[in-house]
Amino acid sequence: MKAIRVYQTLFEYDGPQVFEARDRIGGHYVGVMAPEDHEDWQSEFLVVGVEPERLRQFRAGIIDLRTLLLESAPDLRYRGALPTRFEAEFELQPLDAGAIDDGLLPQPGFRLHEAPARDAVVQQAQASNNLVLRVSVEPPEAATEHRIHATTLAEFLHRIQVLVKRAHGFVTRGQDASMRHSGEDRLDVVVPAAAGSFELVLEAQRGDLFGDRLRPAMELLDKLLGDTKEPTSASDAVAQYRGHLAAAYLRLLRFLSEHDTGLRYAWAAPQSERASGCAISHSEASALMSRLSEVEDLGRERVILEGTFERFDRRKGQWGLHTESGLRRGGVENPGTSLDGLQVGARYCFHCDEEIEQAYVTGKEKRVLVLRHHEEAQS
Repeated sequence: MKAIRVYQTLFEYDGPQVFEARDRIGGHYVGVMAPEDHEDWQSEFLVVGVEPERLRQFRAGIIDLRTLLLESAPDLRYRGALPTRFEAEFELQPLDAGAIDDGLLPQPGFRLHEAPARDAVVQQAQASNNLVLRVSVEPPEAATEHRIHATTLAEFLHRIQVLVKRAHGFVTRGQDASMRHSGEDRLDVVVPAAAGSFELVLEAQRGDLFGDRLRPAMELLDKLLGDTKEPTSASDAVAQYRGHLAAAYLRLLRFLSEHDTGLRYAWAAPQSERASGCAISHSEASALMSRLSEVEDLGRERVILEGTFERFDRRKGQWGLHTESGLRRGGVENPGTSLDGLQVGARYCFHCDEEIEQAYVTGKEKRVLVLRHHEEAQS
């Protein structure tokens, strides 16, 4: 008896039609939905074991699905029905005699992509069925040999990840929380570095169609990083993203400036016709960082909290407000902002600036709230 688990959907139409699966020891499989009119195969899938390289070729559009199925080993052909919970493990039954009925096979020519991509980034996105981001930096230590300081690499990855996360948060504001998936704004390093330059290859964290979820965020980054030649006009464009996204952008520029390096990147999603991306030089990053540093409160997100006043430490200038999401704590930065006269247990609206501090290694976030002004909550 063979047990497998769905790894990702490769083709979908009113439900999964073609999927990739893995067994407990990492074996690769492809499942294909049986035609509705095929007798004795109602709601079942033909599942075959495949070589990783042939699977990659299918995902990249180099071979068609029929070829992939027919080239599978006869003793690795099965049938089975998907479980109620898509992510659950399920058992397969060996196919009688290992032969595949012609009625179960797709027509010749069915490919995930009409033709193999010429662009290397698009080809990689198609082969992995995921959004791929290739980024490269050229710090001074990479000038004579293929190396980068570990601390520089850690900070670089952190800055890229945070910027993508903030862009994703910006484009999904107001979206129902139930529509989001854990990890959809995160990236994984899949190739440490490419020969000849210090280049990293990252992918959206593995999950069903997560790459498409990150596409709007990457398109927003193209807008932010694509026009850096003129600092004044570029800073005006960035100002419309005031808050956490602008703060992450400014910190990336500061990283490039302080480490004497530029940045080049290209990205593609599985359905992209060609890769997108841009480059920013060290001098452009430095000039734009200087200009943006002059914009007051650019990196602060405006937040309004409503809740019950809990506490105030006059000596430390700290307060607590019990909201629907729990107890929120913050400070008072402006000496002119006073909490004198507020009553413990009464309801207020606190208008705050929020900054996010994030650790490089753990990624743990600390949100710092600074009160600007307050008012009584409307009953």
